[in-house]
Amino acid sequence: MFAFRPLVEADLGAVVSWRSQPHVLAWFPEALVDVEHARRRLARRLTGEDPVRMWIAELGGVPVGYLQSFVVASDDDLTVRCQDPEAVAFDYLIGDPDLVDRGLGTEMIRSFCRDVLVPEYPDAPRFLAAPDARNHRSIRVLAKCGFVAGLWIQPEGAPWADVVCTAQRRLFEPTVE
Repeated sequence: MFAFRPLVEADLGAVVSWRSQPHVLAWFPEALVDVEHARRRLARRLTGEDPVRMWIAELGGVPVGYLQSFVVASDDDLTVRCQDPEAVAFDYLIGDPDLVDRGLGTEMIRSFCRDVLVPEYPDAPRFLAAPDARNHRSIRVLAKCGFVAGLWIQPEGAPWADVVCTAQRRLFEPTVE
């Protein structure tokens, strides 16, 4: 159902549009003003100089979402707060408001963990996402995928805590019959 590919510069227009949607701004309040702003802000990621990898989720060949992944140890603040440096963290969004609340988030996360995180991060024992504690939809979707809510962490400058939701890698590895 879902396919994933690395984000390229030509995707920035879609990402800017998605990041300006009310359902996204609620959880990612730093909007990308325009493509040039996004290009400057994400320059090191686009060139591969930053440890954060950016991905586009496609549904039927149409871009519908954005995800980013990174080894927790590459983020000093998150490493201290979540105490799991070997894990791989990821953030995600479905950009089109018409696709929200249709069960697609669950499938997107399951597919992303199975099809991207497992092969791209072969040494990661766990995967984690840390949604805002008020984002009950996201926490529910993660739980449906096998993630367990654990630590509540307070990011610097954030008004609310994030909930660290963790899943073991083996939940997404192919089974051998």
